[in-house]
Amino acid sequence: MLPSKWEPEIFAAERDYIIVRKPPGVETTSENGSLELLSPLRRLLGDPGLRPVHRLDRDTSGAQLFARNPEAEKTFLRLFRERLVEKRYLAFCLGAPRNRRGTINRNLSEWSGGQRPVRTLRRGGLTASTGYECLALSGWLPGGWRAGFLSFAPRQGRTHQIRVHASALGYPVLGDDRYGERAFNKLAKEHLGLTRQALHAWRLAFEWKGKKMEAICPLPEDMRQAGEKAGLSMEGW
Repeated sequence: MLPSKWEPEIFAAERDYIIVRKPPGVETTSENGSLELLSPLRRLLGDPGLRPVHRLDRDTSGAQLFARNPEAEKTFLRLFRERLVEKRYLAFCLGAPRNRRGTINRNLSEWSGGQRPVRTLRRGGLTASTGYECLALSGWLPGGWRAGFLSFAPRQGRTHQIRVHASALGYPVLGDDRYGERAFNKLAKEHLGLTRQALHAWRLAFEWKGKKMEAICPLPEDMRQAGEKAGLSMEGW
């Protein structure tokens, strides 16, 4: 839930759209139809026409894009569908791959509405491709593990795509009890202070009416402190 005196942090505000920092622990629009983030945002900004054009998981923080009118909503939905919106996420993972850069190509099962986890499939399902880059790797931490600081660039935007692909790669997102390693999530909570999945929507970029637009949403304090506790430099993120 949002704190009672929450004020939105705005990274871009144009006639057709607005980009704000979504805090962790709140849904943009929840499965039961309530508007946990949207309703207070509409009220605080005095903009009843706001409507989300993409979705971040409850415990994922970062840049959230809202259209301000039906025409903009229609255009943004087309841009996302045609993969013309660049998205980059930052995450702390359980370790990191030796290859600093690569692409995860694993088809995914369809979202069941939360009844069961999304799975990777050998055949069929939904096409999904996620680029990754290892930005840093910690030293050995208490309990015999290391924290990797990775960026992910999902090409499609399937439900839970990054979390499932990170797990399939062998380096699940820390704090993710659905697709990760609970024993190490407990260590991450104990030693790094992570109390949620360490996934953050850092960058959105797209072309709007002939102009290149970009929004950078810096790491939130909980992830910044976790990185510092792991001995990593968080400067610039």
